[in-house]
Amino acid sequence: MLKFLPSLRASAPLARPFRRPASLRLLAPYRRCSDHRSHEMAAVSSLELNPPPEFFQSRIDLFDKYKAEYDEMVKAKPRQEITITLKDGKQKSGTSWETTPMQVALEISKSLAERLVIAKVDGVLWDLNRPLEMSVNLELLDFEHPEGKQVFWHSSAHVLGEAAEKHYGCHLCFGPPTEDGFFYDMATYDKKVLPTDYSNLETLSKAVIKEKQKFVRLELPKEVLLEMFKYNKYKQHFIETK
Repeated sequence: MLKFLPSLRASAPLARPFRRPASLRLLAPYRRCSDHRSHEMAAVSSLELNPPPEFFQSRIDLFDKYKAEYDEMVKAKPRQEITITLKDGKQKSGTSWETTPMQVALEISKSLAERLVIAKVDGVLWDLNRPLEMSVNLELLDFEHPEGKQVFWHSSAHVLGEAAEKHYGCHLCFGPPTEDGFFYDMATYDKKVLPTDYSNLETLSKAVIKEKQKFVRLELPKEVLLEMFKYNKYKQHFIETK
């Protein structure tokens, strides 16, 4: 259940924003479900700005460009056997720039993998699908771990941020996790945020979750980030002061 505070302090997706599947594969035996799905999608679309803000696409284009460059860099990295040491001292073998924490978890048990939120590599938080680069100490964190909980709330904030951008065309500011949830400060300018908006934002957030969008990590130079968020003075401030 999403928690909306009166000031609508909630969150936003900066990793892989607003990419929808190019097409939906509808199968004849499931026509009734497909019809229901189409109706559901139409209802969700009615809650989004049409046309969407221009910065949606420009942000995606920049991301895609630099993600492709990163993928080529990873592909060119030399592979070597690495040793992955788990918290209990057990060791697993892997391949640098290929093996991920999620793959290690799946080797242990599917139920463990399904519970995970984030990993720690040599004490540093590490995305579950991010390749390991060398021999490491690996810890696998679920929602019950304090840091796992913080990452989960932060990711939830990104979902709410996407919903808010789609609904208001707002400029997102600050959206951290808290001890028991998350919030996002945002500028809606001439649009007022009303209690009646909460259910619409929850509907949009649920739609984002159903799309199963991936959280993708990408490190970029400051000048590229300033270009990506040139429309948003709040993000510009954070980038400039880092």
